[in-house]
Amino acid sequence: MRLLITVILCVLGYGVYAQHTIKGVVTNSYGEPIIDSHVDLSSICVDTDALGSFKFTNLKSGIYTLKVNANGFGVYQENIQLKGSLQLNIILTDEETLETIVIHTANQKVYNQQKVSQQYIQNNYNSSLAKTLANVVGLDAVTVGTQTAKPMMRGLGFTRLAVTENGIKQEGQQWGADHGLEIDALTTESVEIIKGVGTITHGSDAIAGVIEVNNETIPTEGFKAQYFTTAQSVNKSWANALNSSYKNGNHFYKFKTTYTTFADFKVPVNEIVYLGTKIPLTNGNMTNTAGNEASVYGQWGFVGDDFQSVLSVSQFKNKSGFFAGAHGIPSISDAKPDGNMRNIGMPYQQVNHTKITYHAKWLNPHSIWDFKFGFQRNHRQEYSFFHSHYANQNPPEINPNLELDFKLNTLNTQLTYKKDWLVDHTTVLGVQTQYQNNDISGYSYLMPNFNRLNVGVFGKHNWDFTTNWKLELGLRYDNATLNVLGFFDTILFDYLVEKGVDYNLAKQNAQRAVPLSKDFSQGNVALGISHQITEDLESTFTVASNFRFPTAMELSSNGIHHGAFRHEQGNPNLNVEKGWAFDFSQHYHKNKFKINTSTYLYYFTNYIFLKPTGTFSILPHGGQMYRYEQSKALLTGIEVDAKYQFNNIDTQFQIAYLYNQQINQNGVNYPLPFTTPINGQFSLQYRFNKYLFFEENVLQLNTKAALQQKRIAQNEAVTPGYTLVNVQAGTVLHFKKFNPQIRLQVNNVFNKVYYHHNSFYRALDIPEFGRNIQLFITIPIQ
Repeated sequence: MRLLITVILCVLGYGVYAQHTIKGVVTNSYGEPIIDSHVDLSSICVDTDALGSFKFTNLKSGIYTLKVNANGFGVYQENIQLKGSLQLNIILTDEETLETIVIHTANQKVYNQQKVSQQYIQNNYNSSLAKTLANVVGLDAVTVGTQTAKPMMRGLGFTRLAVTENGIKQEGQQWGADHGLEIDALTTESVEIIKGVGTITHGSDAIAGVIEVNNETIPTEGFKAQYFTTAQSVNKSWANALNSSYKNGNHFYKFKTTYTTFADFKVPVNEIVYLGTKIPLTNGNMTNTAGNEASVYGQWGFVGDDFQSVLSVSQFKNKSGFFAGAHGIPSISDAKPDGNMRNIGMPYQQVNHTKITYHAKWLNPHSIWDFKFGFQRNHRQEYSFFHSHYANQNPPEINPNLELDFKLNTLNTQLTYKKDWLVDHTTVLGVQTQYQNNDISGYSYLMPNFNRLNVGVFGKHNWDFTTNWKLELGLRYDNATLNVLGFFDTILFDYLVEKGVDYNLAKQNAQRAVPLSKDFSQGNVALGISHQITEDLESTFTVASNFRFPTAMELSSNGIHHGAFRHEQGNPNLNVEKGWAFDFSQHYHKNKFKINTSTYLYYFTNYIFLKPTGTFSILPHGGQMYRYEQSKALLTGIEVDAKYQFNNIDTQFQIAYLYNQQINQNGVNYPLPFTTPINGQFSLQYRFNKYLFFEENVLQLNTKAALQQKRIAQNEAVTPGYTLVNVQAGTVLHFKKFNPQIRLQVNNVFNKVYYHHNSFYRALDIPEFGRNIQLFITIPIQ
């Protein structure tokens, strides 16, 4: 575990004539060291190092209060009567599976970030990382079928929500709703969800916040492994994963791998309607939605007293079919079963994501130098039988069925310096660079070749100016240069001329991408104030300017997006998206009752959105023309997360409300797309006593509900409300050294037909899954 922002490491000097020493190690219940846990000895403060160790020297005899806290763990506190040197072993226990604590100081905690443990991910696993995190209040997922999903936060996603792994921003095709997040949930060690001033270190794409995936946990000495296997009934999926680690002295190694295979999924209806065409489904079968995923992850690390480094290499692959009945022109015949539920036919997508990250730290008594490097190659291909939109177009000689091909290469570097000043102040300074290059090919066209360079500098300062008040200030400045390669479509030009289209109009439409060189610069500021009102009540208020640079897709796209059945066109005149964000959060914790509330508001002066033009594309089968435009926009909402525990029963209640509005000058305003409706959930968990060799027995009942969403964007459909019932049972079997954890879960117990408003398939009238039975088994290997 680590803390994103910690307080002062120590106070200089403490008694000239002291002679005693206190040494110690802080670990979790598994014996794993907890790095960056905060150790307070009667106001003398240190943080544990990479081995979980701490040390106080030159101490006088006397009585001291020792207090230890770490993100996601309960607070340890005891009084020590010091008469001589001591060696301590402190074990912190999990406070709860999902903890909403972010910033720990000697006097208070700031509640503007959520921590999701590996245990939570396993207990709530739902095919992909984005769908697994969707149960966290304020989060949702844009979904396509069973595996493909990308996260949403407070109604913002895509390029407005940053996702990082090991401190390096995940880069893929974020612009597309039908493009997933290429991070494997089963190999993820922990996740932190950042809001507020902490987003200042992430730049352009962190308007909504940041989802930080941490896979750099330092393992315990020796060999340790876990094997996971899980299966689901709705798509006959079977996933197997192995996470292993080995540590010997200062060196450690990790190897993790996952393989998932899934068949065509089923929905509880026998007919859908797509673009006015009724498409029958045989036994609810979504033909050609099968696929497979595989990931391999290797890591080497070195940990010393004043230096540590971690090198990680990973490969993620996905191959899955597109529902053929709704790819491009509606097709009844393509929706018929092909006789093999695991067959991946045309059309289909294939994604390979390669990532290399390196992280080094130089630790001094009162400062830390931190360097991060990352290289990513995201290769996405979409295959479909060659279908000429123009009579004069011939299939390519190589890969004739390759419709779209995107190769995105990204290089990231980051250097930060953290300094602890005296007792009350901590400063972080940093510089980031990112270079991207995107190459395209395929017989179709949607977006251009481009390269992009971004350089950002930032600073952040924490000040504990009284016992109960804390101030955070962040500043950042970014400069981005985008170069787009022009493309003139001679095949389209000849086709239009042969059809009798005016020469100048044909030339204008055949210029699919205009050569473009854009230079964007923007600064922003963030201010956060937190107050410990009473021992049980804390409040945090954050105000921040925010910005986002337009993407190449928004500036220069010009082609048919088959998944959305429309012609999408970029706008080279787009400016930097700007706005302000306000967040007010309160946390109350009394005995076994805890409640977190958050009220937020985002105001954009020039929000970028895709607008129907009211005209039809001149391209064959192009459909309606959509163009990227800008206008003012407003998003606001409330999130509540309450928990109460008594005896062996745990209860949790969550509710989230989101309101947003595009504000046009002409007075015709629409809600923004993918607006999550009012939703909530209630869960009741009962923990049973040990019986025979069954331990840690739990039974959970969960209900989820969403109200009707009739505040819809243009080209969206009203989504009815729904209520779902889910049940789950879990246990740990104890047979000497063999202790498998077993969890059986049934979602949508009553097989209800319902629609998820943020499903990409919602536009096709395709409902969510019916009853789904999932078995999850974890086997620790020592």
